[in-house]
Amino acid sequence: MGAFLYNLGYVLNLSALYMTGAIGASFAIKAGDFNLGGEGQIYLGGFLCGIFLTFCKNLNLNPFFAIIFAFIISFCASAFVALISESLKKYKNASFLLTSFILSTAIIQLIDGLISGRFRGSNGNLMATSFIDKTYRFSKILKQTPTNWYFLFSIIICVGTAFLFYRTTFGKKLKIYGLSPEFATYGGFSKNQISFTAAAISGGMHGICGAAAVCGVYFTCHQGFYSGMGWNALAVAMLAKENPLFIIPSSLFMATLITTADRYALFNNFDFDISGLLQGIIIFLVSIPLLKNWSRKK
Repeated sequence: MGAFLYNLGYVLNLSALYMTGAIGASFAIKAGDFNLGGEGQIYLGGFLCGIFLTFCKNLNLNPFFAIIFAFIISFCASAFVALISESLKKYKNASFLLTSFILSTAIIQLIDGLISGRFRGSNGNLMATSFIDKTYRFSKILKQTPTNWYFLFSIIICVGTAFLFYRTTFGKKLKIYGLSPEFATYGGFSKNQISFTAAAISGGMHGICGAAAVCGVYFTCHQGFYSGMGWNALAVAMLAKENPLFIIPSSLFMATLITTADRYALFNNFDFDISGLLQGIIIFLVSIPLLKNWSRKK
C-alpha cells in the first residue's frame, strides 16, 4: 500500500509538470507555431529558480515571497528566450520551430557547463546545484504521498487558461490568428501583439514548469532533470488538441504511462529506454492529424 501511494503521488506530481508545460505548448500551437525549445526553457527556469532560492537562504527572505520571485524570474527568463525566436521569425523570416529548438540546445549545453563548474553544489557525485532549503519546498497535500499542493495549482492554471481561450477577446483573436494570419490582418488585429504575447507565455510557462520541478520534486537543479519533460508536455498538448481542460486527463494519462514504463524497465533490467520509445510513438500518432491539416491548407 505504501509503494502504491508513493507511485500515485509521483504520477500526480509529474502530471502537474506536464500540465504546466502543455499549457505553454498550447499557446504556441494556438498561434500557429510549435515551440520545440520546451526542454531548454524548462531547464533554464529550474536552474534560475534553484540558484535564486539558494541565494535567498543567506538573506533569510520570507519563503512565500522568495518562491513568488523565483517563479517570476523563471517565467521572464524563459519567456525572453521564446521572444528571441519570435523576433527572428518576425524580422528575419526564420522558422520559430527551428530557432526554438536550436536555442534550447544551446541553453542546455550552457547550463550543463555552469552546473558542472561554478554553480555545482556539494551534493556528492551529483552534478547539480545546492539543494534548496526545506522552507522553500512545496508542502505535501498528504503525508503518505509525495504529492504537493502544486498539483492543485496546475489544475487551476488549466481552468484559467480555458477561460482565457474560450471566454475572452484575446483568446478568440489568438484562435483566428493561428488559423489564418492573413484574415487576422484584414480584421484589424495586431499581429505582433498576439504572436509575441503567445510566444512569451509559451516560453514562460515552460520556465514555471522547471521552477515547479525544483521546488516540488527534485529540490535541486541537476543535469538532465528536464529530459523528456518538454517533449511529453508537447505530446500532451497535441493529444488534448490544445484544449486546456482536456490537458488535465491527458497529463494524468501520460504521467501514468511514463511512470509505469520506467518502473517496469527498472525492475526487469531493460537495456533500452521504454518511456522514450512510448514518447516517440505517442508524438508520432498525435502528429498525423496535424500533418493532414497542413496538407489541406497547402
